[in-house]
Amino acid sequence: MKTSLHFEAPSDLSVGTVRITGEGKTVADWVATPDNRTFRQDDLKPGIYSAEIGPAGVPPQSVVFKVQEGQANTVMLPSFSALSASGSNTSFFDHASLRTTSEPPATIAEELFAKAESKFPHGNELLSILPVDGAEKPEKRIKLSAESRRISIGLSEEQRGREAFDSFRGQTRMEVFPGRIEIELPADPVRNPWVGHRVRLSVAVERKRVERCLLPLYAGGTRITATVPPLFPDDIEFSILPIGARLRALVRALDSGTSAEAAAVRDDLLGKSDPMALFEGPADPWAAILTGLLAIRFSDVFTPVTTEWVELLVKRAGWSYDAHIVHASHLLSEADDATPDLQERAVVEAIGALATAQVAGSPYYRYTNQLLSGMVSGIDAYLEGMSHHIAPAIVGRFGRAKARWRREIPLQRGAGPTFTWLARDQVALKERRILTPNKKSSGRLRARDCTILFEGRVSDGQIAILSEAKAAAPAAEEMLNPDGEVKVPFEGLGPGFPSIPAFAHPPGPPDDPNKGRFGGEAARGGYRLSATFERGKDRNRVIVQFTVEADPSVKISLGDFAWFILHPTFSPPMLKVAFRGNRARLQIQAWGGFTTGVWLPKSNVELECDLATSHDAPAIMLKR
Repeated sequence: MKTSLHFEAPSDLSVGTVRITGEGKTVADWVATPDNRTFRQDDLKPGIYSAEIGPAGVPPQSVVFKVQEGQANTVMLPSFSALSASGSNTSFFDHASLRTTSEPPATIAEELFAKAESKFPHGNELLSILPVDGAEKPEKRIKLSAESRRISIGLSEEQRGREAFDSFRGQTRMEVFPGRIEIELPADPVRNPWVGHRVRLSVAVERKRVERCLLPLYAGGTRITATVPPLFPDDIEFSILPIGARLRALVRALDSGTSAEAAAVRDDLLGKSDPMALFEGPADPWAAILTGLLAIRFSDVFTPVTTEWVELLVKRAGWSYDAHIVHASHLLSEADDATPDLQERAVVEAIGALATAQVAGSPYYRYTNQLLSGMVSGIDAYLEGMSHHIAPAIVGRFGRAKARWRREIPLQRGAGPTFTWLARDQVALKERRILTPNKKSSGRLRARDCTILFEGRVSDGQIAILSEAKAAAPAAEEMLNPDGEVKVPFEGLGPGFPSIPAFAHPPGPPDDPNKGRFGGEAARGGYRLSATFERGKDRNRVIVQFTVEADPSVKISLGDFAWFILHPTFSPPMLKVAFRGNRARLQIQAWGGFTTGVWLPKSNVELECDLATSHDAPAIMLKR
């Protein structure tokens, strides 16, 4: 039988490069899209191979796998989000279990060690990725910053018929990672996306800023990601992307794509249908807006859009600033080689489109604002010439639009592909009549202005969740998780979230409802739940680290997780924690003993740990 390979890149890959190498040679190298994720080759040389997956604008992830001689080898990778949540940029595919793991399976480890021994007698070069006798390497964390800042994230929705925003009426789902928060807005079948009802995202960072943007409500759902920047461990930055991989490919290509990636998007995702189909049936307006922007940015790759297409875009999506900027750019580009009269007419119509865009609000995409900057400069230079006969009223209209845009430059910002702006300093505006960002934010958002999705603190590269408990000595104040991935469900769970089996049993005592509800055992089915304690700066609280450890016989794959169910005074009381290697860890700050339950859905195993009876529990944890 021939030695062959069938390789499949992550299902959530939007657009990016995939490179497969082995024995010092490149076997495959292509720009992948949702419609072009697979590779197949026969008569492949057996051995160790590596696949590097690099989505546009995102750090790459590598997966090491082995091609077995005389076999039809199949390598199907998990989602890219699971790979990147592993805590390392290198993972391993186990051909025996057909799972991707954070540690190399024995067959790969043995071959890598053999190669290392022949090339490097001591094999030290592989110690960073290979386990030593199954022992976990000690973790080292360098304290990055002593600063701690309060942060808040909220959504507000435009009231119909007036220029005002109040509470958001849609659904959200939130996931919290060690230094990252993800908020999903699932697709809402009730909303008509072509109506253009506006939703605004607000992010407040204490003593830094309040940053806002208009939020695209993509047909397949929208994901907001807030992360701690590596060089600014007491701050956050955010990006907004479609949940659907196909539409996300368009956004990635517009924001950080190369010409090759833009061409792959054109050929695989857009070139198969009539451009006018973007306006038909249940089409997503954002696909049409992004197509127009891509055609402008990659004019050497995309066929220019037609005047009929642009006019239909403005008719259907005229509520968006971006559609009018596409219109203005098209008018000016079409008049490049035209007669002076036609050029003059194009400039007049472009000025009208720019003014209409400002009436529509603010851009959704950062590239749109870059386009506006170029057009303002070009029209300005044209109007300074003496050869045109444009009416003074039109020139004045342009002057007002230009002055408004330039006045607001100090407040303009960008977050990935999204155009954002900063809240103004009202004192400076009143006293000195200048627009400047407000750098004295409290880090709080007003609940009467928006729906608060998240309140917490950021420090030392980590994000802590603040408790909503009002008692003088609550059971929990902050929940930290520097070691594992944490996912926080929205209140009430609902579609997409499991039913915890223990909840079918009666709760325990009123002050400790998890007691006895999860079977009363800390070890079961190859898993063990333990807790360790450490005193922090606050003498009234203790840092508790929960660890679920799987025996070597239990096969843990990337993306496997454990549900931690805490005391109900925590906010939130249920957290979803991913395994890294054979451990899932959760760190909290707590006062008083309580019972924590754990459910492992993959193995259907329940575990239980009573902190008040745990070994080495400090006196403060013995209180109920």
